[in-house]
Amino acid sequence: MYSAKEAAEITGLTTATLRYYEKEQLLPPISRTDQKYRRYSETDIEWINMIQCLRMANVPIRSIREYIQLLTQGGKTISQRRCMVQEYVDDLHSQMTNLQKALALTEKKLAFYEELLQQPAAQNLTYLEEWDLFKRKGDS
Repeated sequence: MYSAKEAAEITGLTTATLRYYEKEQLLPPISRTDQKYRRYSETDIEWINMIQCLRMANVPIRSIREYIQLLTQGGKTISQRRCMVQEYVDDLHSQMTNLQKALALTEKKLAFYEELLQQPAAQNLTYLEEWDLFKRKGDS
C-alpha cells in the first residue's frame, strides 16, 4: 500500500490530481487508514496508469468516466467498451498523422533557418521575403 505522496511519486502526478481523479469517480474507492489518510494499492496504481494513458490520448474526462463505469459493470459491457477503445485507437491514428505532418513541416522550417544562418544577407530579409523564399524552396 502506498500513501498519497508515494502514489503521486510513482505515477508522476500530483496528490491534487489523484484527489481530482477520485472526486471525478475515475478511480475505484480508495481505502483509508483509521486517520482517514488515503492508501493506494497496486491495483489503484494500475488504474491511475490507465487513466494517464487515456489522458495522453486526449480522451476527455467524461469519456474516461463512462468507460470506467462500464468497466466496473463487468463482462456485459465488453462490446460497448470495445467500441469506445476502437474510437480511441482511430483518434490516436488521426493525431499521429497530424503530428507527423506537423513534425515534417517543422523540421523543414528548421533546416531552412539553418541554411539562412549560413547567409549573412538573410538578416536583411523581411518576413514576406523570407516566407516567399521558404515557399519557393518547398516547391522545388
